Amino acid sequence: MTNTVHKSVLQSEALDALHPHDGGLYIDGTLGGGGHTRALLDASAPTGRVLSFDLDPLALRRATAMFASYGKRWIGIEENFRNIREVAETRGFDSCDGVLFDLGISSDQLVDPLKGLSFQEDGPLDMRLGPRANEDGLTASEIVNCWSRDEIEKLLRVFGEERFARRIADAIEEARSVARITRTLDLSAVVRKAVPDTFRRGRIHPATKTFMALRIAVNDELETLKRAIEGSRTILKERGRIAIITFHSLDDRIVKHAFRDAPDLIAITKKPLIPTEDEVRSNPRARSAKLRIAEKHTGPTLSKNATQDSEHRDQNQIKYGKNHRIKYDTSP
Repeated sequence: MTNTVHKSVLQSEALDALHPHDGGLYIDGTLGGGGHTRALLDASAPTGRVLSFDLDPLALRRATAMFASYGKRWIGIEENFRNIREVAETRGFDSCDGVLFDLGISSDQLVDPLKGLSFQEDGPLDMRLGPRANEDGLTASEIVNCWSRDEIEKLLRVFGEERFARRIADAIEEARSVARITRTLDLSAVVRKAVPDTFRRGRIHPATKTFMALRIAVNDELETLKRAIEGSRTILKERGRIAIITFHSLDDRIVKHAFRDAPDLIAITKKPLIPTEDEVRSNPRARSAKLRIAEKHTGPTLSKNATQDSEHRDQNQIKYGKNHRIKYDTSP
């Protein structure tokens, strides 16, 4: 069993936000390397309990060994966190004190070539985070090789916010006309060749946004997040808290608007918390992290105006996929 290489981001801030206590019930929707789960277990000792979700069987096997000493205080489950309400109800966590989601991709998964998530490691063009990542078996290879050029361009533009979406979609269409694109490094090379020369040598790899867009689509990440927030509201007890760490603007916008619009949630901070300079230096992958926190209130409470803004809500719905069998809505 390999040890984790993942470093949890904004761990102390998330812990402060949830203020775990002895006897409390907490859910870590994204187990990963287990850093947040361990912190919750330690802070809620000696009788607090933690339920952890992960799509990756390897992460759960590793955590089972790591947390053996905590006994029945820890439960790990291979499940998509979009089903948080249903699982919590069956596991006795339907009145929990806190819920945490760290939406960053685990470093353990990035360095695993079989996941196909890295544009710097050769592997199959899959990108599913686990067997339960989606409901139809969609892979990045299917998108790249079977979707229309226009669908790929729209996906890259909306999910990846990729300024060269058209050029990259054209390059993918040309490359697949010669041979199927089935490996991560093959796709990375296609994207690199498609962007202008000046963007091939920047600090950010030219395939970063393309791979992010494909991963979001394959794992249905935006709809999953919306369902998870809705389910979390149901299972939180009065004054229970939900803390969500995001790493890109699409996720952050969904969280921000969900906290704003939910009638029973009060945002704790108007602006998200971000990592300190020291944390970013020690863990560069933390640089884009943002933490938002909300507290559940079902009775009369203070006006939410202090924590809300008047940004326009984008209602556009975007459909992708063969026969439009997959619908993605980028609105909150």
